[in-house]
Amino acid sequence: MLMTRPPDTGRIARQTALESAFLNACRLDIEALKPGNVGRHGDGHRMQVADFIASAEAAAGPICRADATVGERIEGAMRATWQAVGCNTNLGIVLGCAPIAHAALHCQPGEDLSASLQRTLSGLTVTDASHAYAAIRLAQPAGLGRRDDHDVAGDARITLLQAMQIAAHRDSIAALYAYRYQWVLRHLLPVHLAARDRWCSEAWAAARVFMFCLALIPDTHIMRKHGPETALSVRNTAIRLLDGFERADDPVMMQDTLREWDERLKTAGINPGTSADLTVVTAFLAGALEIAGA
Repeated sequence: MLMTRPPDTGRIARQTALESAFLNACRLDIEALKPGNVGRHGDGHRMQVADFIASAEAAAGPICRADATVGERIEGAMRATWQAVGCNTNLGIVLGCAPIAHAALHCQPGEDLSASLQRTLSGLTVTDASHAYAAIRLAQPAGLGRRDDHDVAGDARITLLQAMQIAAHRDSIAALYAYRYQWVLRHLLPVHLAARDRWCSEAWAAARVFMFCLALIPDTHIMRKHGPETALSVRNTAIRLLDGFERADDPVMMQDTLREWDERLKTAGINPGTSADLTVVTAFLAGALEIAGA
């Protein structure tokens, strides 16, 4: 009689829960009022809310696959996204969430998610980089440019972690890898959790994280596409508006001001895309921590 290995029901359950957490984080991406980004408050940049919903649904399975490497998660999710919508709606999200999904699925006994994430990053390979390069070539992100060494247009010769370390000075998603997600773990996640508890709203917590990102450092997507002066101008406005968030008992008080800024940014073609990606990564990490601790 042919013996088959019984399914790992625990791993399958975590995979299903992670897919739900990923979809929830992407849902917050469109429900949160994030000036300059596509959301329920308004389309923009030749993209619509429906594109982001379809992208999330397409990417959730590949990025949370139980048996995939980090690189396979990235390329699989990007290919599924491209097939669904035919444009780059979520490259930064996919790059930022893939290691978290892998770490959550591969926690060892007695190991918390943060430790598993550090082990995941240390174990990244050249093959992971090859898959990520293929995903980036497919997505064709704005302002990517070319490099003399280790260009994504060529073959990968270094690990994905090494590639991200090289790019960290010009891209905040790469810096996530390079600095071992410490910015999210130590700063963005506490901001998200505190705002969620204070306002009893995940959507407003996501908006708070987004504004915090914009105020803390210039958005690297704006930097690449529009230059440092525009990125710094957006940051300075975010710093002023963030103070309103800090003082608001009810964040709805900020709604009109944020909508006005949203309209100005979209009219100028300015999209703080990296800050939005970091917001989704933070929300996904919050969900993954709950799953890992269950």
